[in-house]
Amino acid sequence: MPLETSVIYCGDCLTKLKDIPSESIDLIYIDPPFSSNRNYVAFWQEQEKRHFEDRFENVQAYIEYMRPRIIELYRVLKTTGSFYYHCDWHASHYIKVMLDRDDLFGYTNFLNEIVWHYRRWTGSANRFLKMHDTILLYAKNAGRHIFNPTFIPYTPKSLARKQHYHTRIKGDDVYVTSICAKGVKENDVWAIPVINSQAKERQGYPTQKPLALLEKIIKASSNEGDIILDAYCGCGTSLISAQFLKRKWIGIDISPTACRVVAKRLEKECAIKEGEDFTIKDLPKTVEELRTYPAFEFQNWAINALGGVPSKIRVKDKGIDGKLYPVEDIKKEKKAGIDLFGEIDRYIPIQVKRTDQVGRPDIDNFETAMKRDKRTKGIFVGFSFSGDAEKEIRRIEREEGIIIEPVLVSSIVEKQLNGRLK
Repeated sequence: MPLETSVIYCGDCLTKLKDIPSESIDLIYIDPPFSSNRNYVAFWQEQEKRHFEDRFENVQAYIEYMRPRIIELYRVLKTTGSFYYHCDWHASHYIKVMLDRDDLFGYTNFLNEIVWHYRRWTGSANRFLKMHDTILLYAKNAGRHIFNPTFIPYTPKSLARKQHYHTRIKGDDVYVTSICAKGVKENDVWAIPVINSQAKERQGYPTQKPLALLEKIIKASSNEGDIILDAYCGCGTSLISAQFLKRKWIGIDISPTACRVVAKRLEKECAIKEGEDFTIKDLPKTVEELRTYPAFEFQNWAINALGGVPSKIRVKDKGIDGKLYPVEDIKKEKKAGIDLFGEIDRYIPIQVKRTDQVGRPDIDNFETAMKRDKRTKGIFVGFSFSGDAEKEIRRIEREEGIIIEPVLVSSIVEKQLNGRLK
């Protein structure tokens, strides 16, 4: 059975990789969470929010987390394939020791330590400023791997110097040094700017990598029609690059929000359509699965499932997690420099709780938030509602004229399965 490509899998790559046949992938790039002891809260286009933890107890815990996943990645890589591991200074040396093991890639298959150098605004510190990431490049079988040398064009000054000054004298003969039409061969230090706050490709993802970086990797280590795999695809830069460069691709990410963002990017930037040109598989289908998601992930899922937009505010959202806008307002043209919903006053506030049961205090707080925003109708999403919460909802409607619609997670899941709610 041929390997399915143009697919995004939602879930832990350790599980998803087991379904991929051995030696079926031409190029693997991963940019997994660093052992950086940081928490990220990322904001996506259209006010999507994703909260994920990049935290491990220690470096050893991080390596133990990654090792079984590297074993699977090594298994699915072709003999002619290459493996790029993107990391930073926190754990790069430990990662290399792991990859050098004989039961993984091995020391002899290590090709390069690529330094991605960039400039950015940063505060002063009691050490040299950190202005680079490390990308470890391994071959499955060095010498048999695909490699297309990349070149940097000569500057006018260097080209003139080569033409007029680079000569060799042998006896009475003068030889001019040859000039390669492609330029000078690329070295292992890549000066590529980070994505600035005004860049069109910016998604608000805290560790998003520029398209130029992924394009360089994909061009160097694959050919048109080859299969690219990113097991931590995040906001999908590797998949966008692969699509542009006429490669086949497979993406995996544990975040449902990330998978949805990748789909939107593919549709917008590559002009391909979900369901026809690519698919997303294994998004949460059961209430039990949804209970295991982090709070912000669950909140995103619920709001997006209802067709709403998560709140712009990261934390302290004052009781309103998202807003549901009338379809006719969403279709209005966006004015230059103004957020899509910046001038729209008609919306239904949404509140989401991941706790087992929504209680009366939760309803009271939402009522307060609705009154503050002058809303008369709202939606509250939860796994279940206590009897007191339901009584309070009825009382508020009867005495205050404020309608709060309780929505069960199980009902959303059922509608998704029936295909009535996208």
